[in-house]
Amino acid sequence: MKLFRKSSETPEGAAVFSPVYTAVCLFAVTLLTVVFASLSVLSVKPVADVAPWQEQFVPFFFYVFGFPLLLVGMHLCNWKGDPGLFGSVALISGIGLAVQYRMGSFAAGIAKPAALIAFPCGLAAFAVGFLLTAKGRVAKLAFLGWPAYALAVGGLSVMLLMGRKFRGGMYLPGNMNPTEIVKPLLVWFLAFYLAKRGKAFAETQVGIPAPPLRTLAALAAFWSVPILASILLHDLGLTALLNAVLIIMLFAVTRKGGYLVLGVGAVVVAGYAVQLLSAHARARFDVWLHPFRDPTGKGWQVLQALSAMFSGGLWGAGLGSGLPEAVPIVTSDFVYAAMAEELGIVGCACVLIAYLVLFSRGFKAAGALPSPFEQLLCAGLTASLAVQTLLNIAGVTKALPMTGITLPFISHGGSSLITSLWIAGMLVGFSDRR
Repeated sequence: MKLFRKSSETPEGAAVFSPVYTAVCLFAVTLLTVVFASLSVLSVKPVADVAPWQEQFVPFFFYVFGFPLLLVGMHLCNWKGDPGLFGSVALISGIGLAVQYRMGSFAAGIAKPAALIAFPCGLAAFAVGFLLTAKGRVAKLAFLGWPAYALAVGGLSVMLLMGRKFRGGMYLPGNMNPTEIVKPLLVWFLAFYLAKRGKAFAETQVGIPAPPLRTLAALAAFWSVPILASILLHDLGLTALLNAVLIIMLFAVTRKGGYLVLGVGAVVVAGYAVQLLSAHARARFDVWLHPFRDPTGKGWQVLQALSAMFSGGLWGAGLGSGLPEAVPIVTSDFVYAAMAEELGIVGCACVLIAYLVLFSRGFKAAGALPSPFEQLLCAGLTASLAVQTLLNIAGVTKALPMTGITLPFISHGGSSLITSLWIAGMLVGFSDRR
């Protein structure tokens, strides 16, 4: 079997790796990563304190074999996409599983069956996303913008009617949170809606965006429905993310920097207004600005996270030798604090570089697509992951108020992981050079 093949599409017939060889290398790297992480944990923590390997086998089994099989399958589909984009997703997902394994998130007696199958389901969602967008297939599905909007609004309505409060948020019975799927659905709607109205939104007066009043009012009317629903659900993270993605997509379709300037101004005004009108938002702002006013109550989580990150220092305490359990909900919203404590500034910087590679490759793929709808959808999906990452890390580090939003691919959470991998699969499909 040849390990290299000649590519007629590369300059001077340069040699490139065959799909089988690439998959074997990826398998070896992921296997060594998992073994190293497991041995590191067990070497510094008593076995009784860390869940045994056999209790957490399912997620790692699918990680070690899943990504290489996905890569082979994509090459069999004649995929010529961006390997850096695919690799960054695989790397961040592996880091996430190693961190969650160290904290016993998949242990028997702790994890629910849904937590164990979240990653396998996420890989399936990745494959579905890839098949949806590769080879330009998604261009024929632009008409699904309105059904996507209806599903998003319907999901939010179900949450309003049947949701129950838990840890400051709203969840369905079984602690399910279908609002995660709302993000890509509304991005799909925006891509469909804005692609047909790019010229209207590009109109300016004295350099300031000034689309026709009718066009602007229509968008405001449609957009206000999911935003109002997210506010009623007290989901500040979803509200902030959706509005940030809207601003980025308006800039992408018009190339007018005025939308970014107006968007930043609107965020400041909205943030000030929401803390006046919402007691829930006001409490979040108070904890952000004055955590020491209630250090053993509302400010406890933030202060514990800051203490954990401070104790990690430059190199960290080492995987398994920290005390991330002292931070409430550390496996979900505050997982970055656990990483900072045990991996240090250097380890977190490496993770952030992997995220930056993913986002930069996603936006690069968007710029190379042929139709406005595809460009907007790819840019919007990339922006949703980027904004979500920014909001989570900024909240944990106290740069912004905590919004309760998860860290993509790393935080413990079934619906969040599945949705993030579905989006990643679509981005990998978009990167396919046709």
